[in-house]
Amino acid sequence: MRSPPFRLAGETSWRCYSLLVVPRTANDLLGLAGVLEEVGVEARWLGDDSVEIGGTPFAVERVKVVRESDGALLAHVHDASARPPTIIVADRISEAARAQLSRVDLAWLDRRGHLWIRTAGIFVNADVRPSTGPPARRVVEIFKGTGLDVALGLLRFPLESYGVNQLAREIGRSPGRVSEILSALRRQGLVGADNLPIIPELFWAIAEEWKPRWTPMPSAPPPEPPERYRLTGTLGALALDVPLVAGAAGTWPRLYVADDVDLATVLGAYGAASGWTGSEVAVCPSRYGFTWGSSTYRDGYLVANPLVVALDLAQDRARGSELLEGWAPKDFTRVW
Repeated sequence: MRSPPFRLAGETSWRCYSLLVVPRTANDLLGLAGVLEEVGVEARWLGDDSVEIGGTPFAVERVKVVRESDGALLAHVHDASARPPTIIVADRISEAARAQLSRVDLAWLDRRGHLWIRTAGIFVNADVRPSTGPPARRVVEIFKGTGLDVALGLLRFPLESYGVNQLAREIGRSPGRVSEILSALRRQGLVGADNLPIIPELFWAIAEEWKPRWTPMPSAPPPEPPERYRLTGTLGALALDVPLVAGAAGTWPRLYVADDVDLATVLGAYGAASGWTGSEVAVCPSRYGFTWGSSTYRDGYLVANPLVVALDLAQDRARGSELLEGWAPKDFTRVW
C-alpha cells in the first residue's frame, strides 16, 4: 500500500514510501501501530515492546502520564546511561516534558494526538489522530468552563485538601460537574487522590490551554464601572511586583471582562477601527479567575489575581518562564 507523504531529514521535497506495518496486539492497544501507519513510517515489530523504524530498533516504553519533572528524569537517564533508542508512549505528555524528551532524541507519542521521532534518515513531528480511550461522561475538554474554574480553585489554595461540595461552593459550580472534572484531572495525573493539585504540572497544563482572544482598541476605556475590568499583561505584572526589566512606558493595558455581554458593551463604546492599538480586551477564560480579583489597583483598574497574571506571562514560554522563576507573589503560594 502507499503511505501518506512525509519528508526525510535533509530533503526539501515530500515523498511517498511503500508501507509495511506488522502490528502486535499490545502495541495496537497503545495506538502506536496505527499512528505509525497514519504518518507513513515503515515499521517492523520485533516484539510487543520493540519496533524497527527506518532500520533502527526502538524500545517501546509505556507511561501513563509524563509531567515536566518526569520528562527531565527520563531525559537525564537516557542521556547518562546511553540507553538504546526508545519511544515513550503516554496518555498525556506535557509541553515542557515534550521539549525535554526531544532534546535527547527520545521519541514520543502523546496519545492525545502528536508523534515525534528523530532517527537516521527520518524526522517526524506531526499531529495524529488521538488514540486515548473515550473521555468520561461530559468531560471532553478538561480546561474549558468549569474545568478551568476547578483547576484555578485548586491552585488558589494548593495546600488545602478540598471536598467536592466545598470546592463547588468556592467556585460557584455544581458539585456533580466538579466531581466529574476532579476525576478527569486525577486520571491525567494532575490531581492526587486527596484532591491536592500536582504542582507545577497542573499550572503548566492550564497554561497550555489558556487562550484568551484579545481584541485591540484604539484607546484604553475609562476604568468605570470599576468591577467591569481586570488588568493583566505587563501593567498588571508590574502592579503585582513581577521583576520585569522594562517599565510601563509605551505599554497599553490588557483588560479582562467577565463575559461576552461586557465585551460587546466595551467594544461598542471604545472599539472603533483605528490604525493603532491603545489597549486590548478579552473575556477571561475562567469565570472564577475573573471574580477572584486581587486587592491591587493600577491606573484605576483592579488588577487580576496573581494566578491569572502568571498564566498570561506563561504564554511566552521562554521569557515568561524566566519571569515566573524570579517572582514570589505576596499572599499567594507560588504554583509554577
